[in-house]
Amino acid sequence: MINPTVNIMPFLADLERNNNKPWFDKNRNRYKTAAADFQQMITDIIGLLSDTDKELLGVTAKQSIYRIYRDLRFSPDKTPYKTHFAANIAVGGKNTPRCGFYVQLEPGRSMCGGGLWIEDKNILKAVRDELAVVPEDLVEILEKPSFKKFFPDGLWDYMKLKKVPNGYNGDAPHAELLKYKHFIVTNNLSDNQLASPDLYKHIVTVHHEVFPMLRLFNSILEDAELI
Repeated sequence: MINPTVNIMPFLADLERNNNKPWFDKNRNRYKTAAADFQQMITDIIGLLSDTDKELLGVTAKQSIYRIYRDLRFSPDKTPYKTHFAANIAVGGKNTPRCGFYVQLEPGRSMCGGGLWIEDKNILKAVRDELAVVPEDLVEILEKPSFKKFFPDGLWDYMKLKKVPNGYNGDAPHAELLKYKHFIVTNNLSDNQLASPDLYKHIVTVHHEVFPMLRLFNSILEDAELI
């Protein structure tokens, strides 16, 4: 198994301090070594996760890993490179509308977790329609003590609405869930954890806890014929 503290993390730490093309070109061999390590790491993780999720059999690291080059077209930040390596492990690869398991390595900001990142308004409507009628399945997952142990902050509140959207009953039980635009949970990985021989075991345990949520949302999308 790859130890990410050997090549990956030192390269990313230096990249964060030198995020420019001349430095990157000079250190391209270091990048290639770190990227190869990350690809092997994700390959190993996919193999381990497929013991729980058989649908991941056949998914490759190449399908899952995001490019390190930033899209600068609409960003005021013109630094050319991301300062992390990341992968979204799911059937269909990193850009699938399905739920995925996410792994990110970045000095001081590493994490793993998963859920449903929603860009399609039809998917968001299907999820909200389901949660408006049957919120109990998701609530049971979110309130499970072992789930809360790994995801103490609950669902990520990025872009969460302040009010229940129009067309839904704001007084219904668990109406708070209808305010979310994405349904994602994350587990922070310390730099010390990345050096631990138990790193992969921890990632597998995190996946085991989040897997019922991934399966729930995928089943909602399948029933709505959106995936």
